Amino acid sequence: MFQTLENIFENTCLEDLITAIEFIRALQCASHDDIHCKIDQSTIHRLRNPPNTPFDISSLPDLRLGLDLFLANMNSSVESFNANRDAIMRRHPADRVPSYDQMKRQISSITGVGSVVHAMCKNSCLAFTGPFTNLDHCPKCNEPKFCPGTKKAQQEFHTILLGPVLQALWRDASSAKKFYYRRQKTSEIICELQANSGTLSSYDDFFSGSDYLENVRNGNIRDNDIILMLSIDGAQLYAHKASDCWIYLWVIMDFSPDNRYKKHHVLPGGFIPGPNKPKNIDSFLFPGLHHVCAMQREGLQIWDASVDRLFVSQLFLALNTADGPAMAYLNGLVGHHGKFGCRLYCPVPGRHKPNGPHYYPALMKPTDYTMSGCDHEDLPFTHFGLASSSDLYLRNLNFLLKSPNETQYKKRRLETGITKPTIFLGFSPDRILGVPGCFGSDIMHLGTFNLADLLLSLWRGTLDHDTGDLPSDWPWAVLNGETWETHGKDVASATPFLPGSFDRPPRNIADKINSGYKAWEWLLYLYGLAPALLYKILPEPYYSHFCKLVRAMRIIHQYHIRVDDLQLANNLLKSFVEEYETLYYQRKVGRLHFCRQSIHALLHLAPKVTRIGPPICSSQWTMERTIGNLGEEIRQPSNPYANLSQRGLLRCQVNALKAMIPDLGPPQVSLPRGSIDLGDGYILLRAQDRYERLMHPQEATALLHFFDTTAAARSLVNRYWCPKVTRWARLRLPNGQVARSRWKECLKPLGKLRTARNVKNSIFTLAVLSLYSEPDHDLLTASHDTFILCKHLGDSAIQVIEVSRIKSVVAMVPYKLDKHGPEEQHYFLVERPGLDVVCLGGGGEDFS
Repeated sequence: MFQTLENIFENTCLEDLITAIEFIRALQCASHDDIHCKIDQSTIHRLRNPPNTPFDISSLPDLRLGLDLFLANMNSSVESFNANRDAIMRRHPADRVPSYDQMKRQISSITGVGSVVHAMCKNSCLAFTGPFTNLDHCPKCNEPKFCPGTKKAQQEFHTILLGPVLQALWRDASSAKKFYYRRQKTSEIICELQANSGTLSSYDDFFSGSDYLENVRNGNIRDNDIILMLSIDGAQLYAHKASDCWIYLWVIMDFSPDNRYKKHHVLPGGFIPGPNKPKNIDSFLFPGLHHVCAMQREGLQIWDASVDRLFVSQLFLALNTADGPAMAYLNGLVGHHGKFGCRLYCPVPGRHKPNGPHYYPALMKPTDYTMSGCDHEDLPFTHFGLASSSDLYLRNLNFLLKSPNETQYKKRRLETGITKPTIFLGFSPDRILGVPGCFGSDIMHLGTFNLADLLLSLWRGTLDHDTGDLPSDWPWAVLNGETWETHGKDVASATPFLPGSFDRPPRNIADKINSGYKAWEWLLYLYGLAPALLYKILPEPYYSHFCKLVRAMRIIHQYHIRVDDLQLANNLLKSFVEEYETLYYQRKVGRLHFCRQSIHALLHLAPKVTRIGPPICSSQWTMERTIGNLGEEIRQPSNPYANLSQRGLLRCQVNALKAMIPDLGPPQVSLPRGSIDLGDGYILLRAQDRYERLMHPQEATALLHFFDTTAAARSLVNRYWCPKVTRWARLRLPNGQVARSRWKECLKPLGKLRTARNVKNSIFTLAVLSLYSEPDHDLLTASHDTFILCKHLGDSAIQVIEVSRIKSVVAMVPYKLDKHGPEEQHYFLVERPGLDVVCLGGGGEDFS
């Protein structure tokens, strides 16, 4: 390390920087016994002395009934609970069913999960925590802390305690075993590295990344430790009302990916009421981070129900994630308009226009450009290091903190890209992934809103421009007028051909682009539909250039990324960024603003995978879903912030309760009536033929061919055998998708259809397929394998396969191509972008 933090912090003289350092120092010596801890003594005692037996509810029938009632009415009103309770007690007067308030207290007592409440400025400037604890007025706006004449805070916020939740999750054997995934996965990865000279064949989790493995190697992370990810974001609770607030949550990385991102395992950590943005977010994060640091210093006592042992766990903070604006709060950097605006703190400086305050990360130097401090020569597109340097960060931080006055501070802020020391410097260096290495990228916002906003603004000619650089002269600005309207209709017309498992289909983009187009719509539009729908509309070389981005992002969005695919994606992204500057920016000073951080960030995506695993494992999709489902539970519009905090606390308590008492959870999903479980995740679902039927001749021929090539069945049939079969309408796949047969889909009107009979394929329960042709080779080449156009061969190409070879449901969207003539119907392939996003988050189609 460059030098100790205390040496860096000494002689700091600016007030705001001193305040930031005070928060850091309070974390460095955090204890549950210090003046900053507001946790009650009974909770602290339980943290240090956890229960060491499972919670047995079998002898408490009244409590069990109360819990069942409470959970059944959790999303209803208190009146609904009381009405049900009263009805039961009228029928069974001897029962002693607890009241609603009694149930809330019981759940808190059973789980040990609660929150701590702190005062905050009524204008959301800051929280009265850490160095602000003893203030009576907000130092930002001078609003009093308390209501006039009382000691009641004007506004409060909640922090949910993480430690009791973690203890509760270990208190049942089945829940405790989920924590062993990380240990098993790490062992498998190390064995693969040892067997393959230190190389991996693929990256499929955070644990595949070099940063995690290095901390395992040097002993910072041990088997008993718990790995955490923190995610924060702002949310608007109501669309047409000032209702902004901030939420942060914890993700337990020890769980397997198909568990850790689900609603019942994601843990809300704290809520920052609005409607104004916080001016000092450290003060709001401080109580939760202080609690974690205190547990790191003294260890968290945990009883493991799966092996009946008591052990001490050291918490390890792996990643902090947020969108761009929120990340600037966390990492203390200048944000995307600064001279060093990369969120990963890479050393690439930006360039600004004459008299312009904003910097842009253009790697190519503009023509005839002389600008002191940013007229450096071209920077290579191929030279991007794997990690941000901690030494560089600390050297620059030292330089910033030694600023003698405000004028020097502003100059040094410009030259370092740092606004303040991040509060995460308060964590012990061996209990965090490193600073700034712990701050992750954000594939969700980058891959959807950010890139879509830039590219569509270019193609529509709506991006800001100089007076002498008219969009009418841009050869790529083709999505306007009738072309734009037609394109929007083409996007909407694809809906019937996108399976229901593709979730929300993109709406008419021409009508809805300014009406809250969702992240998922952008994802499906950009990386699913656009390569086909922009063909022959977006001219060359812009079309081919865009397809490079599509091909790379389809790879990067996956949970399982092979090493050779990652190298391909890296090469494509480097080529895309270089060509972007050549084709669009063209070294023109007036177009420097074309070079946004969203383009620069693409260069970091592939190297980041080798460090911390696939971006999907640390994306903001989890936060987006949590904001959505918590927002749906708000029942008090007059006081939404307090209600949201209570719902978040209840979410953590119920998650802990169901982990401790598994049979309180929802019953395992039973198979629908008449369905057949084929094993390995494949399930036949009705409708079903009432009677057996003879196969069509082409189908029978294909079946005979299948038996000819299947040794186990070859002796069962002869050449003249025409079998009878029973058709099934649907097949559920292991990934949660449902494939549907043409037999039933063809009976639905197109407007009510979401086609799901096209599959990607890798007693005999068989599928009879009607194949598509080989893809059009010319289009495949021109689009970098992103525009896959095929002809449906119908009954001339029937094939029979085992259902276990069906891997996923894809879309085949009709497409008219001039060179094939009007009589030939062609279809282009759309695979669900980031299918893993939904699988990991608990998505999948309904059985019914």
